[in-house]
Amino acid sequence: MPSPSRTRALFLLGLGVVVSACSPPHEQASALKVDTATATRVTPTATTAAPLPGVIDCVGAPEHQPATLALSCLNDEDKLVDISWERWSSTTAVGTAVRETGSTRTRDVRVELSAPVTTSQGLVFSAIAVDDREVLL
Repeated sequence: MPSPSRTRALFLLGLGVVVSACSPPHEQASALKVDTATATRVTPTATTAAPLPGVIDCVGAPEHQPATLALSCLNDEDKLVDISWERWSSTTAVGTAVRETGSTRTRDVRVELSAPVTTSQGLVFSAIAVDDREVLL
């Protein structure tokens, strides 16, 4: 028969194993219970469309669908005003405007921006045509 001290040592060792298996170390008693292994549902995120090109009106940051555009960066004598954009896409922008050249105002001119290029300021249209005639900026 084993000695009483050996029996007590085995009992304490067994008790220690049982207690340590039932509770993690440093556990604090609390009424709040938190699920640690729960199912999660992953919702796919929407893809973002590529940014549309802007237009630089002589200087400054690119704009989208501006109401006015200068056709001469040297002076204010040739410009488009009251622009109404019908379409603004990744390849072209089309609209109608009033063209002011000096004291002359021509209504319902067709404006088309095209030839998008990547610049340090982002994607911008690099060509402009008024009534199907390219304007050199």
